[in-house]
Amino acid sequence: MQGWMIALIVIAAAVFVIAVGLMIGSVVATKKILGRVDTIKSKESADDYGVDSSWFDEVKSNTETVNIVAYDGNKLAALLIKHDGEDVRRVAICQHGYTATPVSVQPFAKLFYDKGFDVLLPYARAHFESEGKYIGMAWLDRFDILRWADKVVELYGRNVSIVLHGVSMGGATVVAASGMNPPPQVKCVIDDCGFASQYGEYTACIENIRLPKRLVLLPLAIGVRLFQGYSIYDANITELAEKSKLPTLFIHGTLDTFVPPEQGKELYEACASADKNFVTFDNAKHAASYVSDPEKYKTVVGEFVDGIVK
Repeated sequence: MQGWMIALIVIAAAVFVIAVGLMIGSVVATKKILGRVDTIKSKESADDYGVDSSWFDEVKSNTETVNIVAYDGNKLAALLIKHDGEDVRRVAICQHGYTATPVSVQPFAKLFYDKGFDVLLPYARAHFESEGKYIGMAWLDRFDILRWADKVVELYGRNVSIVLHGVSMGGATVVAASGMNPPPQVKCVIDDCGFASQYGEYTACIENIRLPKRLVLLPLAIGVRLFQGYSIYDANITELAEKSKLPTLFIHGTLDTFVPPEQGKELYEACASADKNFVTFDNAKHAASYVSDPEKYKTVVGEFVDGIVK
């Protein structure tokens, strides 16, 4: 057999092995990182995040489950916690983060509830009570949060005022939605430690790996393209922040290594709103700004919201 033919066969075999390896790797990476969540993976404790899960027992009689259908046909669920016998016209939508549940946003739900808001706590797609095979990492969830806003308008009427609050992936979600022409009932946005882009977030998570970041992320990038239909390199929250004119409060802990505070600062600087603020919490780790200084958090959020939603 000619030498050049042997070389072609070897090259073809190598390409085949690499292609198969990438395909297997893409399936494994996508399922492992973005696969459906049906068991608790994140801590939702008082020590780490200031969560008091017993509060849900206190408001159990005021809690109901509501549903919407997402753009792709997935049925999504949320908890709606209402005040007794009151004509409430203010609703806070509090979106949890990656692999968490509505329990994780209890401190913020209570904060708004105590201020006279009804609160809607969506299960993100592919989390527990909401359908979906893959986590949306804010890029798909941004469409869902807009549908939840529409659902609130449907339930409460056109005179309702809506606040969007999100933590981590939920924070990136509400910022993204704010740049997508949300309904006029959405009055302001609060982003607690949201990331600026999927690629930026993934690279932050593999910061200490001494290999080219794009090479390490290639299996995941292929999997997201194949199974979710978009590119992680295009999933840029910053570009949507540039289109947002809504008053926006950005919150970040200075010791956050999961979503470095530089990402929050990037979103703040990109945001086109004339009414925006960036507040840091010293010595707070990821999603722990509230528990690091609850009184400061309540004051900062309360003053921001009170200046906008009457």
